[in-house]
Amino acid sequence: MRYRKLHPVTADMRREISVATLARAGAFKGPGMRFPFQHLESAPDHIRVFRVGDKTRHPPQIVAVTWRPMTFGMKPFFVCSRCNKRRVFLYFDGLQAYCRCCAGAWYWCQRKHHRTRLLHWSHKLRARLGDQIGKPGGQYPPRPKLQRKTRYRRIIAKLKRIEQQYLHIIASDRRYQPRLRDECGRYVPSEKATDIVRSFGSDDTTDDLGA
Repeated sequence: MRYRKLHPVTADMRREISVATLARAGAFKGPGMRFPFQHLESAPDHIRVFRVGDKTRHPPQIVAVTWRPMTFGMKPFFVCSRCNKRRVFLYFDGLQAYCRCCAGAWYWCQRKHHRTRLLHWSHKLRARLGDQIGKPGGQYPPRPKLQRKTRYRRIIAKLKRIEQQYLHIIASDRRYQPRLRDECGRYVPSEKATDIVRSFGSDDTTDDLGA
């Protein structure tokens, strides 16, 4: 089985810029605003992003801002300098700000294997129902007080689906199956283990026949 190389940095570890946060602060109204702590200046149709340090030695990065008509008003978006696509967040890859894909930033769940993600989702759903120590395959937690039955059934259905996938991986992967040990505590090879199991089964059958 081939595993992809895990990226050491996730999106939550990068410095990010949110267009929604700037819009709520009024950055795209009037002549513009300055945000010294975020090292950027805004205008109605673009923002200027400065590097941390001496701003006179390095020119700022110009990121265009486009507006899209929605049901109630207009919504702003950044235009990534590399892929020219509308984005809500920009992440710094060291020197300049790009979208998450162009900056090479992954989410936390993308750094984990499928089995670990399923276990994390199962614990998250059980904690939502008040079960902090429950494990996949155990008894489902009861419906919390003041929670609707339709919402509780929806969470339980999702929890069943996730835990069934997790238990299927555990049962089908040989790495998680129990292995026999000899009298010294060493693992018994798979061929010898099958022979031992067969011998035990034959002894049981002979005992039953003799009885």
